[in-house]
Amino acid sequence: MVGKLFKVVITRKALKRLVGIDDYYKKNASPAAARKVREGLAKEVRSLEKLPESKPLLPTKKKANPPYRYSKKWSFRIVFQFFKKEDTVSVVDFLHDKEKQ
Repeated sequence: MVGKLFKVVITRKALKRLVGIDDYYKKNASPAAARKVREGLAKEVRSLEKLPESKPLLPTKKKANPPYRYSKKWSFRIVFQFFKKEDTVSVVDFLHDKEKQ
């Protein structure tokens, strides 16, 4: 039996951060490195359509309902909220491990 799939939505803020990450790698590494990072993060985002509630809670001082969760890809955390009633996952940010929350 195939499990339930959730709709994954990327907020404007998160999309802007992803473009910034892509630009950073293009400028400081190479277009090939930028493509690898962009595609890797996109693949991880798509994986959130399956079992998003299995991902760990984001340790933060902010209280939110539903709580923030994250998925890890390399040195990045993909921050999202999981809305069970709407069957939706909302990606709200991409954070590098060296950034403060």
